[in-house]
Amino acid sequence: MKEEFDIAVLGGGPAGYPAAIRAAQKGARVCVIEKDVLGGTCLNRGCIPTKVLHAKAHLIESLKGASISGIKTGSIEIDYSILSSFKTKVVSELVKGIETLFKSLKIKLIKGYGRLVGDGVIDVEGFGEVKAKRIIVATGSSEMLIPGLEFDGQVVLSSTDLLMLDSLPESLLIVGGGVIGCEFASIFNAFGVDVTIVEMLPRLIATEDTQISRAIQTYMKKRGVKVLLGKKVVSIKKDSTGAVVKLESDEQISCEKVLVSVGRTPNISGAGLEDVGVKVEGGAVVTDRKMRSSVQGIYAAGDVTGHYLLAHVATREGIISAENATGSETEIDYGAVPVTIYTFPEISRVGISEDEATSKGIDVKTGRFPFAANGKAKGLGETEGFVKWVARKEDGRILGVHVIGPQATELVASGVVAIQNELTIEEYVSSIFPHPTLSESMHESAEAVLRKAIHLK
Repeated sequence: MKEEFDIAVLGGGPAGYPAAIRAAQKGARVCVIEKDVLGGTCLNRGCIPTKVLHAKAHLIESLKGASISGIKTGSIEIDYSILSSFKTKVVSELVKGIETLFKSLKIKLIKGYGRLVGDGVIDVEGFGEVKAKRIIVATGSSEMLIPGLEFDGQVVLSSTDLLMLDSLPESLLIVGGGVIGCEFASIFNAFGVDVTIVEMLPRLIATEDTQISRAIQTYMKKRGVKVLLGKKVVSIKKDSTGAVVKLESDEQISCEKVLVSVGRTPNISGAGLEDVGVKVEGGAVVTDRKMRSSVQGIYAAGDVTGHYLLAHVATREGIISAENATGSETEIDYGAVPVTIYTFPEISRVGISEDEATSKGIDVKTGRFPFAANGKAKGLGETEGFVKWVARKEDGRILGVHVIGPQATELVASGVVAIQNELTIEEYVSSIFPHPTLSESMHESAEAVLRKAIHLK
């Protein structure tokens, strides 16, 4: 006999578990089918554990610069096995928190690998069949594999493998200078590891504003990270001390560990999506703004849709799908999606860049303000970076904000609100910002668009 539910969610990551909670809040009988632990890659092998490490790496960075203000710390030692255990403890507590929410909302967690088999039925390996009036597919994504650079879990590592280490390597070569690669480079460099980044494109984090990209390259090199741009890795040969990485230019680099971080791909295979008629393009589920797939009663959310491979977008998509699956009529708005990058210094943005605006034929005006001119940043001893605004020249409407500097990932929130609500620069600067704060740099950079910044020549 099939167990029946109003909503069945396939996947318990940052799209799946919020979808289940929202559906249960609306009175639906809900189950979540998850082959691993709740929280998905983000909570268990991505966002949270890396930010635990980033926080401690930031502490080390701060201690290194403390002597200039008279604070003498001496030699800094890292017991990485203890730090790794602390990271695991944080993750475990958050997973237990989700499990508690599930119990309080009477959401049934079914452990196993689920596959759609038609007519609202999911076959769960080791459990049996589950029938639901509506299904939300939230199977997430996996690390991309490159032929010749396959993970072995010992020397050639995925980001998951790297997070499982209980000791620090002497040296780490990172294949890929995108978001994940640069985050790990910053963290392990702060921990004292000899880090090299090999990126085949001409700049790091090429998705970001050109000025931001150039700045992070400068700061990486200043901290001792070796950055090789326009280079391609063709092979990795393991030896007794680690690996020898050969580049297309015939250069060879020896290192103890190699992190291959070249992107992620939606988890489509094995879910039975195309077997039941769900339209898939480019390896991702096709959805509309209500997160509906091509098959009535089947929704999709998160990385499996290929829209934005970001946990906060996945959560929003999951909530939208749950609301519509339970009778609402809501649509997602991708117009103000923030991007946060945990390098040193941090990077964040929302909206479009100056280059993007130009490519679209939009006349813009921009303004920049350096953290070196911000009182709070000086007090913190973190003056690297700047804030940059992009506004339409015609009417001053805010099109984008780009931040590189201290707590950039927190500061971007006011830019999200500004773009979401279609504010102009004049409207943004009419607000009073608290002093002394880092947020004043957001305000003064917006004033710089109007050539009215007080603390800028």
